[in-house]
Amino acid sequence: MHMITPIELLGKELKRGFGYKAIEVDEFLEEVARDYEKVYKENNELKERVSALTENLDHYRVIEESLKKALVLAEETSKETIANADKAAKAMEEQAEMEAREILEKARREAEDFARQAREAFDKENQEKLEEIASLEKQINKLTGDYVSYKSRMMQFINGQLDYLKNPVYDLEITKKSEKEETEAAAAEEPEYDGRE
Repeated sequence: MHMITPIELLGKELKRGFGYKAIEVDEFLEEVARDYEKVYKENNELKERVSALTENLDHYRVIEESLKKALVLAEETSKETIANADKAAKAMEEQAEMEAREILEKARREAEDFARQAREAFDKENQEKLEEIASLEKQINKLTGDYVSYKSRMMQFINGQLDYLKNPVYDLEITKKSEKEETEAAAAEEPEYDGRE
């Protein structure tokens, strides 16, 4: 099964649309990729260790095969030698298998512990990021609601003012005010009569 690499994770392109901010998503992906790269490298190291242990086990099996061949050869000379060699071979085989099992079990436990710790750390950080995103979305929704409410109030106010300006009574008042201002201006321009000629 192909395991996604940190490079593939960083190179993954997501479709753009309304929702999360692209910069925040990119930053989050980069942070996840860094943590994932650590887990990825350590996983590869564990695989290499298991491979090395497997090679050691193969080496012990080669030794076992060599001992068996030696036993066949010794059988022609002495039953006692064969019995002793067989006993020694079995002891070595058991010891080798026991050591190999212990090494593999230890490696398995370490790998499981590391994977568990990595998952816990990732889950914790991922939860914090999700909470942060939820908080930002809540703020965005509030600001959007405030904007819609403000826009609605402004539209009501503007429409009210337009209706007021369209009222004929208002046109009449403007006409009366203009006539009054013209009369006052004309009177101000006439010279005052002081009774002398």
